[in-house]
Amino acid sequence: MKFLKKFFIFLILFYCYTITNKVNCLDGDGKPFRMIMLLSANVNDMGFNNMMNQGRIGVIKNLQIEDSRLIIVDGQNETTDLVEPILQNEDIDFVICTSQGHTAACKYFASKYLNHPTVKTQFLIRGSGATTANLIQFNYNFASCNYMSGYFAGLHTRTNKIGFLSPGAPKVNDAWVYAFWLGAKQVNPNIEFYYYNVGAFLNPDASERATIDLLDRGCDVIGNTLDDFSSGITIMSKGYRTIGTNGFPQKLIYGEKILYSYAYNWTKLFLPITKNVKAGYTNNTQWYGDFDLDENKNFFSIDYSYGVSTDTLNKMNQQITFLKSTSRFTHPYYCNNLMPEYTKINNFNLSTAPNVNNSICIDHSTFLKINSPFPGMTYLGLYNISLNEVKFTQSVQNGFSILSGILIGITMLMIVGIIKYSKTPSMRSASPIFLNFILVGGIIVYIGIIVWVGPMSTSSCNARLWLVTLGFSTLIGSLVVKNFRIWLIFDNPELKSIKITNYQLFPWVGACLVINIILMAILTSVGDLKQIDAMNIDSLGKYEYMKVCKMNHSGASTLYTILAYFAALLLVGVFVSWKIRIVDIQEFNESGAIANTLYAISFCLFVIVPLMISPQDKQSETIILCTTGLFITTAALSIIFIPKFWRVFRKGANESEINYSKKKQSNVATARAESGSKGSNGGGGNSSGGGHKTNRRGNMTSGDFTDDSESSVGDNENGKEKVKDDVANVTSGAVLAEFTDDASDIDNNELNEIELSEQPNTTNNLENN
Repeated sequence: MKFLKKFFIFLILFYCYTITNKVNCLDGDGKPFRMIMLLSANVNDMGFNNMMNQGRIGVIKNLQIEDSRLIIVDGQNETTDLVEPILQNEDIDFVICTSQGHTAACKYFASKYLNHPTVKTQFLIRGSGATTANLIQFNYNFASCNYMSGYFAGLHTRTNKIGFLSPGAPKVNDAWVYAFWLGAKQVNPNIEFYYYNVGAFLNPDASERATIDLLDRGCDVIGNTLDDFSSGITIMSKGYRTIGTNGFPQKLIYGEKILYSYAYNWTKLFLPITKNVKAGYTNNTQWYGDFDLDENKNFFSIDYSYGVSTDTLNKMNQQITFLKSTSRFTHPYYCNNLMPEYTKINNFNLSTAPNVNNSICIDHSTFLKINSPFPGMTYLGLYNISLNEVKFTQSVQNGFSILSGILIGITMLMIVGIIKYSKTPSMRSASPIFLNFILVGGIIVYIGIIVWVGPMSTSSCNARLWLVTLGFSTLIGSLVVKNFRIWLIFDNPELKSIKITNYQLFPWVGACLVINIILMAILTSVGDLKQIDAMNIDSLGKYEYMKVCKMNHSGASTLYTILAYFAALLLVGVFVSWKIRIVDIQEFNESGAIANTLYAISFCLFVIVPLMISPQDKQSETIILCTTGLFITTAALSIIFIPKFWRVFRKGANESEINYSKKKQSNVATARAESGSKGSNGGGGNSSGGGHKTNRRGNMTSGDFTDDSESSVGDNENGKEKVKDDVANVTSGAVLAEFTDDASDIDNNELNEIELSEQPNTTNNLENN
């Protein structure tokens, strides 16, 4: 029986406990109570938002609320967009709008859903205005805690220099800065005071750097009205102790490094308000947090380090007791002898409230308007973090510029050499004027590379593209046109005499340049190519920037068209080079050199395009582009001009005949030889085949450009071999004339063939050779 009695008693007690807890979790209508708190930043800021969340936790613990949420949002539009769907779709009882950034949106909600049939939500906002059935306003005396923080700073400073950081207008006026300064001034009239605005309640980068600046000015105590503790952490990193003035009990984390700190107890404020909301109370009033003699209502708690002197502690306690025991409207930050002059200068009104000294006091609304500094306050302005420009590495820039300058000098010496040796067959056969065109194109490219690595500006962004593209157009265009002329002269199956002068080729080179100019003009006009200060690219820091060139989509499309034009020009050049591979006269067979040049350019572009498509930082991109430009240009000029100058050096400036190289005869050359041989046997008047014919391109049909031929046909000492040599020189001169503007007698001759009478043993002698 005793066991049964104990068991029934346990059941009754358990039932009562369960029912009681369940009732505590319900609102007046018997449904679960739902609460939302809006924060402006994350709770780990170790400041305002963290303490607000601590107040929420205290409330849900005391009232055993199961459905309580945190929403991080700031600004009217964002708050409206995020919160209103929740209000409409969920049965929310209470929303605590903690930040001034939430005030406008929450006032809008309260007005819209006042007396709404389904949305019964009540809103708690920061402010001191009118309340309604679903709008409650709360505030706390931020002036008194800042006044006491300044009071401590004035007592503790050893340098008589103190500082302060605040968001500043338009976020909030500097009334709190004034309260801090006044507290220090009350206890230390000789204090020097410096302060910065940092633009936001949460701007750790600016607050850290501004703190360092204040330390450099000699400030040994620095306060702030910011949401985080970045300023205090910066001070401690420099080896100093600091104060906590953002409402979080910093001593719990940093211990004795915190000389002084005050903390908010939001639970004391939110708990009675939430109880009223749960109970369905709608006769709402304003709530206020401040120093209070009643510890249950005392909103602030203050901690000190062991390093604070007893005298400082006593003076602090006396001043706090004074604030607790007097009317808030008569506190020193409202009433002092500085107010008459300050209100006069700033067109403010003194207080008209009863029970205050109306000649030296202002009311709270006027206090909130204080923004300009009082005499004795040194305002350092809005702290702007200076951006650091990341420049192109100077050594690399100098390297490219010096190398390009050296190559320009070498190229100009080549131009002088071309002019000096222009009469030699090695130069005449290659058309000196086109050789100079090629060299000038190289010089333009080199200048473009110097501009490319030089100081960045909108002008240089445009100039470097103009120079590089025009340089390559001149260089590659001249190469292609030169090869095209060789193709027309040598690769015609009918062996017609063709003469193409330089003046006939100039328009083709000009056409290449005109196309380039038109495309670049389009890019310049519609591409919006300009220099900008780019941030958040490559590996730049948060406050670093780099000057880069940028164009719009139209400009990029035009640039791709220019690249496609160059690709087409290269393809034509490669095709023509392949077609004239049969030419066997060394001076005229530039196809090998030109083909090698075009192949090298194509290969470089084949390698460079994947590199440029892959992610690259701007400096690496510039290095790749400039290195490629230098290599392509230098390789092209070297392949073309070094052999020419080497032949001039080897044979001397008085070289007077064209070399006939010993090469394997091509199919076309063989066909021509066979054609010439048949013509000789059939219609030359000497059926035995004792005559050798030479066409006007210098292709001797029996003894030249074959495996059996030697340079200059041979060195026989007999007179008839001398005749052949003379004829070879004459016909070679004819070929040379076709590549220059210098006319010769043979060039104007209408004869298509020159017959050479030889002894029968001459042919056998050539064959044996």
